[in-house]
Amino acid sequence: MALFWRIWAAVTLVNFAVLTIFVGLATLQFGSINAGLVGERLVVLAGRTAAPFEAAAKIGLPLSTVRNAKALLERARQTDDAILTIHVFDAAGRIVHSTATSAPAAIPPEAVAARAAAGRTPWHRETAEGFLSSIDIASRAGISAGGILIVYPGGGNVTQVRAMAAELALVAVAVLLASAALSALWLRLGLGRQIRLFEAIDSAVAGFERGAWRNAAGRPTPVTEGDAGELHSLLEAVETRYRATGRALAATRDSAP
Repeated sequence: MALFWRIWAAVTLVNFAVLTIFVGLATLQFGSINAGLVGERLVVLAGRTAAPFEAAAKIGLPLSTVRNAKALLERARQTDDAILTIHVFDAAGRIVHSTATSAPAAIPPEAVAARAAAGRTPWHRETAEGFLSSIDIASRAGISAGGILIVYPGGGNVTQVRAMAAELALVAVAVLLASAALSALWLRLGLGRQIRLFEAIDSAVAGFERGAWRNAAGRPTPVTEGDAGELHSLLEAVETRYRATGRALAATRDSAP
């Protein structure tokens, strides 16, 4: 049975490694997809929020002069209670309207870098603090008059990723247990003949070793029906020839002048 358990352990360890890699990759993929979906949803919300401000910019009004801007931003923020802040910033990146009571003077450096990299296209980025999503507001001349920046917490994404990882881990454990049971059954049925042969050889070798030690101690071991296999007989014949050869060599050495 030692051979069976070794093979079964190797198969189980391989299954465990494969399932672990699968759970890890699937979790990373889910986190990436979920972050992308959150970012795209925020981009859509930013576009809707930017519409009245862009209408003002199209007629040449600065974004800072838009009336009821606070109400417009608050209405957009209430579409999702998880939204932390919505900022309106000008072309230089200075915040001119915000839902925050104590808004910073300008958008964060991460947003400045992302905006420069994206050009005039909407963008979203996941940072250590959460999600940032923005869309530019075009002026009458077709240049950027500023934009909308939405700050969204990243805790919800982390919670969802952890929940998915826990579900995948639970399924992986169930699959591992099922595969371990099936592999044990398959090995028992498929390698039964080889395992019995190996056990017979192992038993014969062990019996021969016991007999050799007892013969060396002057206590011959009676040959039982279980020990009298072909391999056992062959090993005993080899031992007999080995001892006879040793005695012949010793006699030759003693008779030499």
